[in-house]
Order: sequence, then structure tokens, then C-alpha cells
Amino acid sequence: MNFIQHTRAAHYQLAQQPAATPHHVSLYWALFFAWNAGFFERGLALDHAAAMQAAHIGNERTYRATLRDLEAWDLLTYQPSHSRHQPSRCYLTDLSGAKLPEVKTATRGKSAPGKSGLSGAEVPEPLGAEVPPVGSLSGAEVPEHSLYDKTESIKTVHQNSAAAPQKKIGERFPGEGLSEAQVLDTEQPPPGAAPKKKLAPKKKGVQADTIRAAATAARDESRRRAPLPELPFRQAAIYDFEAFTAAFAGTDYALTDLRHYHQLVDNWRDKKTGLPPLRRDWVATSKKFMLNDASDNRLKLAPGTQPHQPGQPGTDPGTLFARTGYRSKYDT
Repeated sequence: MNFIQHTRAAHYQLAQQPAATPHHVSLYWALFFAWNAGFFERGLALDHAAAMQAAHIGNERTYRATLRDLEAWDLLTYQPSHSRHQPSRCYLTDLSGAKLPEVKTATRGKSAPGKSGLSGAEVPEPLGAEVPPVGSLSGAEVPEHSLYDKTESIKTVHQNSAAAPQKKIGERFPGEGLSEAQVLDTEQPPPGAAPKKKLAPKKKGVQADTIRAAATAARDESRRRAPLPELPFRQAAIYDFEAFTAAFAGTDYALTDLRHYHQLVDNWRDKKTGLPPLRRDWVATSKKFMLNDASDNRLKLAPGTQPHQPGQPGTDPGTLFARTGYRSKYDT
């Protein structure tokens, strides 16, 4: 098996087919490289899904039509399988012995065969001029551009003559980082005088950064608050009747029979599981029970509560459901 001769012959034969498309080229080379991976065994077991993925063919009908075309062009032999337990097989034609037209070599500057040049002589090779090296202008050795100087390593530039002092990364020259007034203040203290205290340079924006950091921390802390856990009513903080009553004190919900609704919520069970349901806010759930009863005109009032008289203002069940959008049997 001559690998180079076979690939040249297969490429030439595909190029000679007017109906060949990129699907034919990609599928043939996908099968050929699978054949090569199997050391050019006699038959190649076809994995249709893998072959379609390797050839970038997404349609199964296109894949099978392309496979039939390759068989019609004598590039392979396809044997489909009629059993789910035995894969289809493919036999690629060995084209290493096929005859191919000769490839004309390049003239490399010479006249074409049968043609005479302008002067009848071969074109000479271009002369290679020798250019002397160009010296640096200042005598400094400039290092090549590299990512080496982006690390913590030290990189210096050497000067020829008694040059400026070298500086390492992280090193500071005298006076660097000082203000203009501090640099120009060259007055020396008189002999015997106490040295001046060195003041640290002021940092701009420290107070603003502190305030911003505190506000951000408070906001993040409020966002990180864990949600309330889901608990059954008997484990809630308002399960005790006194706490249940205090939760509705000062509101229109206190006009209802709270003991009745406390018992109603306590006896509530899930219809599917028969277990007590879990809620995060049992106060809101209890209010929902009362509002549903008001919507169905069966609200249970507290003993001694006077029914709502239409047209008379006051604190009564009618004001509660007028605010919430519900209407009870006491409203007109």
C-alpha cells in the first residue's frame, strides 16, 4: 500500500467527477483515515453515526446518497447489512497502482521548453548583496521584546559609559513619589536643631473608600440573609393561641373568630399525602383562610361582633373586605 500514490490517485479521481461535492470529499477522506487507523485491513466495519460526524454530514439521506456515489465512481464497495447485530461493511479500492498524468515541474527561471528567451540565455540567479551590520546609535544594548520582563525577574539595560544608575523592578530612586514641594525643599535644618518629623503622604479617597466598603458590606449582608424555613403549623412561632391572637391585634382580622381559624389551620392536611403542609409564613396563610371565607360569604366572626350595617362608618368586617377587594354578605 503506497500511501502517497493512493491519496494522489483518489484526489485526482474525485476532481474528475463533475457531480462531486464537498460531501463526497469529506466522506471519502473520513473513511480513508478510518481505514488507515485499522492498518488497511480487508474490510472496514461502518459506524454510520461516527462516519457522519467525521464527515460533517447531518442528514442521513445525504450520507447514504454520497456513499452510493462513491461506490459508483469505483472508489469503494459498500455492503449494507440487513441485521441489527451485524454492521455494514465498506471496502475501499486500493489506488496505489493507478496511473496518473505527469506533473510538470517548475522552470526555476529558465525558458519554457520549446520557447527561446529574449536573449537566448538563462536568467542568472539574483546577486546576494552583503549588508554590513548597523551599530546602535547610543551604544546601549536593548533587550528583545519578551514576556520575561512581565514576571518578577529583574531586567536591566546596560550603558557603555559611566551611565545613569541602574534601577531594578520594585526599586525607587531618591525623591520618587514625592510632591513637587517636597522635591524642591532642599533647605537643611540648622546644626543642633531637632529633625523635622516625616509625615506620611496623604492618601486620597480613603474616607470615601471606607464609606463605600461599609455600604457594600451592609448591602451584601442583607442579600445573604437565608430565607425562612418551611415548617408545619405546629412548629411555627404563632402556633400558641396567644401568639396567634397577637399576630392579628390592631387589624381588621381581629374581628374574626380567631379560635375557629386557629383550629381550622391546625387541622389542615394535604389531600394527596395526608400530612400537615409546610409554609414559610403562617400569618399570611391564616389571612388567606379568612379572605377565602369572606369571598364565599361564610366568614366566621368573633362572638359579640356586630354585623356590618351598610352606610354606617366604623371598624367592622365590611371595612376589611372593602380594602382587600372582597365582598361579604354584610356588604351591599
